[in-house]
Amino acid sequence: MNIPPPSETTGIPLNDQGWDDWLHPFDGRPRPQGDRPLVAASDLPPEVASPGIARHVTKATLVRWSLGEFYDDAAVVVSELVTNAIRYGLSPGAGSLLRLVLVRYECQLVCMVTDPTDTAPKMQEPDWVTETGRGLHIIEAMSRAWGWTPLLGGGKAVWASFAIL
Repeated sequence: MNIPPPSETTGIPLNDQGWDDWLHPFDGRPRPQGDRPLVAASDLPPEVASPGIARHVTKATLVRWSLGEFYDDAAVVVSELVTNAIRYGLSPGAGSLLRLVLVRYECQLVCMVTDPTDTAPKMQEPDWVTETGRGLHIIEAMSRAWGWTPLLGGGKAVWASFAIL
């Protein structure tokens, strides 16, 4: 499997706008001037192998950030985020780029997946026969918080956060 390494930066991704204000409420502590989160981002193909690729990228990134103990929970959540993006976030003509973004900010780990549609995710009643509709319930149960935000250039990011202290 040829998995591209995640791009990593200590700056703010996605046009250098909004991340500080968006992430700051998660940790509840004053933000030091000039402090920037660690960010790793990796493009994902819109295919069934992508949840596995996302888990691999997540593991490598969390180990590099000395957060390996959070991998099990993060892997489940990332798998669900990617699966939902493939299932519900792709539509003809909207593009097919998915991106996994991992952000470490002070005492918070945020895992997010972007997709090209503007449709908000919504909880569904699980169907236990066809095994669908459980993804957001799993994400909600395993993470501290989850949500979604529209992206400036169109599309959305669905995210889940974990306390890392």
